[in-house]
Amino acid sequence: MRSSAKNCRFLQNGDREQPEVAELKRAIEEGREYRAVLRNYKKTGEMFWNELYVSPVFDDEGNLVNFIGVQHDITERKVAEEALSEQEAQWRVLVENNPSFVALIDTEGKATYYNSGWLDYLGSDSEEVLRKEWPQKIHPEDRRELQETLRASYLLEESFSIPSMRIQRADGEYHWFSALVSPVRDDKGRVSSWITVSTDIEEIRAAEQALRESEERLRMAFRATSLGAWDYNPITDVLQWDDRTKSLFGYLPEFDEVSYRVFLDALHPGERERVDASVRRALDPESSGDFEESFRVVLGDGSMRWLYSTGRAFFDEIDGERRAYRFIGTILDVTARMEAEEERDLLLAREQLARAEAVSARRRLDFLVRADGVLLGSTGYYERLADTARVCVPDLADFCLVDVLNENGTVSQVAAAHADPTKQELLDRLHRHRSLGDDDSGIVLRVLESGRSEHFRKVSKDDLRDLASSEASREILNELGVVSLLSVPLLARGRTLGALTLVSSDRERVYDDEDLSLAESLAYRCALAVDNARLNHERNRIARTLQNSLLPRIPEVENLEVGVVYISAARGSMIGGDFYDLIPTEDDTLVALVGDVCGKGPSAAAVTALARYTIQAVALREDSPANALNSLNAAMLRQAEDVKFCTVACARFKGTENGAFELSVARGGHPAPLLLRASGEVERVSPQGRIIGIFDDPQLVEEHLRLEPGDALILYTDGIIEAKNAAGELLGEEYLVDLLEGSTGLHAEDISEKLRRRTLDFSGGAAQDDVAVLVLKVPEHR
Repeated sequence: MRSSAKNCRFLQNGDREQPEVAELKRAIEEGREYRAVLRNYKKTGEMFWNELYVSPVFDDEGNLVNFIGVQHDITERKVAEEALSEQEAQWRVLVENNPSFVALIDTEGKATYYNSGWLDYLGSDSEEVLRKEWPQKIHPEDRRELQETLRASYLLEESFSIPSMRIQRADGEYHWFSALVSPVRDDKGRVSSWITVSTDIEEIRAAEQALRESEERLRMAFRATSLGAWDYNPITDVLQWDDRTKSLFGYLPEFDEVSYRVFLDALHPGERERVDASVRRALDPESSGDFEESFRVVLGDGSMRWLYSTGRAFFDEIDGERRAYRFIGTILDVTARMEAEEERDLLLAREQLARAEAVSARRRLDFLVRADGVLLGSTGYYERLADTARVCVPDLADFCLVDVLNENGTVSQVAAAHADPTKQELLDRLHRHRSLGDDDSGIVLRVLESGRSEHFRKVSKDDLRDLASSEASREILNELGVVSLLSVPLLARGRTLGALTLVSSDRERVYDDEDLSLAESLAYRCALAVDNARLNHERNRIARTLQNSLLPRIPEVENLEVGVVYISAARGSMIGGDFYDLIPTEDDTLVALVGDVCGKGPSAAAVTALARYTIQAVALREDSPANALNSLNAAMLRQAEDVKFCTVACARFKGTENGAFELSVARGGHPAPLLLRASGEVERVSPQGRIIGIFDDPQLVEEHLRLEPGDALILYTDGIIEAKNAAGELLGEEYLVDLLEGSTGLHAEDISEKLRRRTLDFSGGAAQDDVAVLVLKVPEHR
């Protein structure tokens, strides 16, 4: 019996000289099964790889009836295999040309590969010889420790480092090496081998030893000196330190990279904003120019040092405005003094705690716990001061006054509370008549000046005159009734913030030492809560100001609709890392960009500003988005203070006579922009490009396309597609595409608002990461 089948030659599209085709024909003629991989073609002419399996089918008498064929499109697998082969070749080229020493080790600890660097260094002719000689190349004193380190680290299946070991060179000399060992995993996540990258650190160790010796000589030379000097030019941003000042910051005399940035980086993180603000106040032409601060610096070994610095800024008319042209001063090591003051504060706190512990445990704990709950329930500076007054009545006082010491040295009453609501009006009148000026020598001013409590077990007429500087005030106090009084300082972090005055109008309640101890303990807690609220408010204000300054003003663009979304996930004093901009250029083109900086906070803000302003500057002279991103990459690589990188998508729009736009797009490691056609179709615009700020060459490629009326380009950061719902599921690009497909006919602003609303709805109303979206649409013809 003969078999027959439909002719499938159309799948070969003329490509019939494949050996597999001839072998398939013979298998059919011989009635046997056959498996092959063929190049086949679709109706469109597009080639695809086809895995074909044919098997003969026989009847009960053993006669060939027909053949069964199974075929499978394996194009993706073939492409992946070819890509893997190319990657392996590239890897070998990279390793062989790497200046480091690279080796592969199997899971049994045996080396399977050495690059040419090892062969040259060790003088071996082949990897096989080197594998036999390798253990003898390790210095005898290092072998046992190295073996134990490798054995323990292999069990963890994680990357680890070998800080130092000695390896013998071909000429017999030993050099110090460090190594990084990382696991190589298969597609199931299992460790299949280990790759080691070793570095010759012989010169580094010699340099470190020389540096230590030089530092010792420097300490001996400066032992007889104490005061350092500094000189700063705010116009040129040049800062000069003498040798003593360099020593105080942990630098050698030959250190020549002094800058204001270096100064700020040396400060303890908790001091930077405060000291920087103090410097800027001194440089303000409206100020006296005086500078005086104590601050902590973090040395290279992680230790801290207290420094005290005073200075003066000098001003002149420069380019028609009054500006600081020089800022000079001195600096002194006050570590011993500050540690003594901290010890004193600690002893004072212990003394206050010891007194508080003498008070009835139940009364003290119940009251203080309740007070903490009230104070922690408010966040604002003045709210906590008001809560301080309210929490004292009626448990500690019949009425309470809270006064604060302002930054300009004046004193103000900011809160008052009475146990009897009907007498609150008397406290309001007392507030209007109180005098807390420089000429007043009353109790509150003494407390503020000395930082010590004032205790009046029984208030006399003379004491009352001391309490009230005017006749009207004394009359009001008589109406309120003043039997016993405590006035305690609000102390926090070594500063006197104000005074808390407690008054008893009940002759049965006369304040004793236990009451004083409890009041001082409460005042200490209140002061810390108030100071924390003040510091938090200031940090948040600075962060909001900086964040708002980084958001651009989007210009009105003719013949192009614009929609913008920006959602910051930063909390409190943190600053988000996403950014966007729309830049008109001199040649009537438009540059749009959206980016995402690694991290958050001030360092991310600095990179954001660098990215925006670099591209703004380059866009005026370059018509290529790729060139603009290359310039940004070079600028970021020059920033040596910190390692930061970002991803950016950049597009240039150029209008045509018929209302369409020619579009050029480049991206550096950023999510691919999406192109929403007027038909509702969504296309990914994904030119090649690596992350900005990491590689010398980000390998940027531009993609060119055309926007017709009704088309819209959407640039966005990963915060939108990585938004998570309550189940931990990602929003994803597919969902974003679905949203856009249903957005044809919408204005750009409506599209951006739709994306914003859906993102927040998906993530439960709060974004987990920053989100930036820029929608640019060519209006449809009317």
